[in-house]
Amino acid sequence: MKTNFLFILVFSFAFLSTTHAQRMAEPGVLGAGIASSYPAYGLSAKYNFTETHAAQLILGGASYGYDSTSFSFGVSGRYLYNFDILGDSFFFKPYGYAQLSYFTVKYDYYGYSDSFNTIGFGLGGGVECEIPDFVEGLTFSGELGYVGGDFGNGIDSFAGLSYGASVHYYFDF
Repeated sequence: MKTNFLFILVFSFAFLSTTHAQRMAEPGVLGAGIASSYPAYGLSAKYNFTETHAAQLILGGASYGYDSTSFSFGVSGRYLYNFDILGDSFFFKPYGYAQLSYFTVKYDYYGYSDSFNTIGFGLGGGVECEIPDFVEGLTFSGELGYVGGDFGNGIDSFAGLSYGASVHYYFDF
């Protein structure tokens, strides 16, 4: 019974993967969308230099756990390496990334206001996928990684597990 189920599952994925053209790793395409990868979130742009090498910019806010009176800004630049493990016809592509970020937070807490800035770093990986026969060029991704940074005030530093998701639409640039 297990063998039959495994065979059907593998056959279904193989069929879906061969009936769909992949745009997410084509050279010279730009992906625009939204991304959230702790602590950064916001608008995202991805550009594929080659099938293997890409860059991503995330511009928006950052979440640090401050209250609603705080303001945050974050910009993250990433180098992405797309792995070609399953071939170009498969509907998902694993990737690894290295990230450098700038984060700032300003808050006003009962009349006391302050601001902190940091340069952050990150390493991780994820999977980007297209849903066959849905919307050509629309991709979804999920990722896990490690991030770190220190605001220099002796209190607010962060390091640890990073998790995220994004949605991008790819078009010719």
